[in-house]
Amino acid sequence: MKWCVTALALACIATAMPSAVSAADPGMDSIVRGGRLYDNWYRELRVTPPRGTHPLFGGAVGLVSDAAATWRCTTCHGWDYGGAGGMPGITGYRGADPAAIVAILEQPPHGYGAVMRPRDLLDLAQFVSRGQLPMDDLVDAKTRRSKGLAAGYEDRYSTICAGCHGADGKKVRDTPPLGEVARERPHEALHMILNGHPSGQMPALRVLGAEAAAGMLAFLQTLPAQNLAGSVVRGGRLYDNWQAELRTLPPSVPHPAYPRSAVYAEDAPRTWRCKECHGWDYLGRDGGYASGPHATGIKGIRDLSGAPPEQVIAVLRDDTHRYGAVLKQRDLLDLAHFVSLGQIDMDRAIDRPTRKAKGVAARAVDYYGTICASCHGRDGAAIITTVPLGRLANDSPWEALHKILNGHPDEPMPALRVLGNDLLVDILAYLQTLSQDR
Repeated sequence: MKWCVTALALACIATAMPSAVSAADPGMDSIVRGGRLYDNWYRELRVTPPRGTHPLFGGAVGLVSDAAATWRCTTCHGWDYGGAGGMPGITGYRGADPAAIVAILEQPPHGYGAVMRPRDLLDLAQFVSRGQLPMDDLVDAKTRRSKGLAAGYEDRYSTICAGCHGADGKKVRDTPPLGEVARERPHEALHMILNGHPSGQMPALRVLGAEAAAGMLAFLQTLPAQNLAGSVVRGGRLYDNWQAELRTLPPSVPHPAYPRSAVYAEDAPRTWRCKECHGWDYLGRDGGYASGPHATGIKGIRDLSGAPPEQVIAVLRDDTHRYGAVLKQRDLLDLAHFVSLGQIDMDRAIDRPTRKAKGVAARAVDYYGTICASCHGRDGAAIITTVPLGRLANDSPWEALHKILNGHPDEPMPALRVLGNDLLVDILAYLQTLSQDR
């Protein structure tokens, strides 16, 4: 009975929405383009957003990433169109005259006439008038689950969407896994299913009807989430050398925050590595990089251990770090997860004056012999492209432990973080018993 009621509700919505037959209607493409403008008009138009805060933004929405975000319709009016953070919604304009909506948009206090062309304003107005769906009829307000039926939509996803997003929804590094977005932000996901992504090639599926959109959302909500442990260790490899991990060309100019007087100031790729300023022990100027060729005088990252990942991402994107220009959203999130959740207190693992691991080598013999020796050899010297493990573990134990925890960038080396810190310190102690020469 419950299924029948849900199906009937979706059918009623579908009749209120332009049907698939209306695909030839020139207004359909205007509506979906307007939906993308509602999402992020300056990205859709590929223009520089205004630098100042929108005049109507009085702080009621709360913290936003930057001034440009205050100019996005979604920031104030929400993905469900009912308003966000105390700001009013736009549901009262369903069915309104698009020309009247344009007049509101182009004049103060909205003032979009100064930043959008007439056609852009009309498309946005078409969306506001004809493109809003009653989100509460499609998404359960309490559970945030789609009221659609996932059955039958695996084939549609696999043929229409998986080419870009992958079978598991994790392929695009610019976005979190689709399963997470669909479960945590279902209204946003549904809006994008209907209208596509600003300035992207994502097909807008509005033409298939509301029932199909709800069904697709229901299927997306079955896709797997990002594994947090996997994200942390990948973030650790990005911290080590993101250029190698991503197989990307390094920046051709030194990092702006790297001191010009420091030893490696002319080695541009090196200056962009996180570890080069903050160290293998994450203490920066207060740790192993306090002196020597790697000294920069830059502080460590220990203060960000336990910080919300969003706060870390904001730091990574700021004018000092500027990693938003070289890393994708997924990369930034993984790196933030490492900074927030992946740091360990190296001084509890390694005696700083002697550089000796505070573990028991004898406890790690079998672990090394079964997990590590197949690549590194019993003596730790089998890989000729790196120094013998005995030498690395004795000369730079903090680096060795970081790699035991997280693996090596762009290599199949297993990250052993899940085995627990005590055992990993034992493994480091065992490595320090291996020969330092070939």
